[in-house]
Amino acid sequence: MTIAGFFTPDDVAGFQSAVASEIGRLRPFLRGEAHVTLCDTRGVQIQSQEAVAAFADMLAHPAARSRRLAYVVDATLARMQIKRLTARDDAAYFPDAAAAEAWLFQA
Repeated sequence: MTIAGFFTPDDVAGFQSAVASEIGRLRPFLRGEAHVTLCDTRGVQIQSQEAVAAFADMLAHPAARSRRLAYVVDATLARMQIKRLTARDDAAYFPDAAAAEAWLFQA
């Protein structure tokens, strides 16, 4: 997925709903395994504390949790905000999608 811009809490709620729908669509193909996620955040701006809290709630929800979470990030301040938001061992940060995909799908 690719996200960009500035989010309101309502935007995050809509995004969460879209993600849940896509996970539901993929579930029959996962054979009982959790999904993996690649999120290109290079166009994300610094977010309000309210939006950060909404994203944190979304990421904490068990139904949305992926087995591995790869972010494509750039060198902006948003990168630091994303790293603080996603403090987990199964998340990693990459400069490009190819490196993120290689990490996601390694055995």
